[in-house]
Amino acid sequence: MNIFTLDMTNVLSKTIGKEGLHKKDIVSTSSKLKTYNKTLWDAPYPFMELPSLMFQFKEMGQLADTIKKKHIKNLVLLGIGGSSLGTETIFHALLHPFHNLHEDMRNGKPRYFILDNIDPHKMNRVIEITEKEKDNTLLVVISKSGETPETISQFMILKETLGKEKNFRDRVVIITDKNKGILKEIVDKEGYAVLNVPEGVGGRFSVLTPVGLFPSLVMGIDIDEIVNGAKDMAAHIREKPYKENMAITLASILYLMERKGKHIHVIMPYCERLSGFADWFRQLEAESLGKNHLGATPLKSMGVTDQHSQLQLYVEGPKDKCIMFLYSAQEKRLIPRSFSYIESIDYLGGKDLKDLFYAEFIGTRLSLTEAKRPNFTLQLENINGYNLGALFFLYEMVITYLGYLYNVNAFDQPGVELGKIYTKALMGKKDLVKERKTTNRALSNSKTLISF
Repeated sequence: MNIFTLDMTNVLSKTIGKEGLHKKDIVSTSSKLKTYNKTLWDAPYPFMELPSLMFQFKEMGQLADTIKKKHIKNLVLLGIGGSSLGTETIFHALLHPFHNLHEDMRNGKPRYFILDNIDPHKMNRVIEITEKEKDNTLLVVISKSGETPETISQFMILKETLGKEKNFRDRVVIITDKNKGILKEIVDKEGYAVLNVPEGVGGRFSVLTPVGLFPSLVMGIDIDEIVNGAKDMAAHIREKPYKENMAITLASILYLMERKGKHIHVIMPYCERLSGFADWFRQLEAESLGKNHLGATPLKSMGVTDQHSQLQLYVEGPKDKCIMFLYSAQEKRLIPRSFSYIESIDYLGGKDLKDLFYAEFIGTRLSLTEAKRPNFTLQLENINGYNLGALFFLYEMVITYLGYLYNVNAFDQPGVELGKIYTKALMGKKDLVKERKTTNRALSNSKTLISF
């Protein structure tokens, strides 16, 4: 059985006319990636080796076994961007959607709190919960650089509120660079358990490292299954001819669509369990490709919810979007004939909710296609660890190929780094005198105000 099926019918010119792509152009662009693909696998980027490397699996297993003996009730993950989005994706996809609400939903696993923002309101509410269970709260602190001010500040606050308890040190795991950074200094000084991000693997490509896999292991998720899916997808991408290669074909479509003026890539899962994946993809595409005035803008939309908030724009608004559907639905639920006396809704009674869900998806796709709005569908046979691992690796490779087509470095983020520097300057970091003058000058010029 095919675990993924890519249907690109509705991006072709034979289907939607001049707004679409000629198949020969997709083949031509894909052929440019054929040679690059061979070269790439001869000298792969570090993230490409992760599925076969199984980096620190032994260390993660031993640490998780130790933690299980501590009867942990709360897992608090401190991390932002690539340090948290992969884990959130895995949790949303593979855990009960109401995992935190009741013990029956958790099956003995801890609640989880992912602090991917420094809004004080959320931080204070998490502290209110965890202060009552200090002895049973695990902190997982993640920063590839070890210098992320948001994550460091969160750690400082939680160390103050939870750190006075006995054996606090044994309930902290830090995931960071092996050789450098503030978090490494803290580990060396205070003796916390540590796992590492492999050399050369950036945050947004780190989901298949301890960054995404260790918290998943603590939650009882089968990380071998995730990595096996990625490994098999890697084999597909490495070995399949370019015309049958899903990553090469997807990259070619997205590139040609953007070149054709479809500057917005809407990722629209019809599968609520993939909501987190859409968030993960947004960072991956935006941060990897938005350079040198190039790159598309990735947007998230949710089916069926956003049929009632965004679809009007997609069908009749500017012709600047390519819609990428992810579809998966397995479970059933019969719709009873509760109001048989109302003729106008009688057609729903006796049908299955899964069939309605599918009909909503097909209806959306047809409405876009009739309006000559390009869209394609990646259908997943199921949502499990194996398929999720394959999906992660597929899109990491798609972005790698897009970086080659755009001729940009998909693995840096200079625009983000400048914002980090100004943040540190505003907070008074001593070696940023010049930057602090710039920020102070900008703040003093902020006088064009309207008040209510």
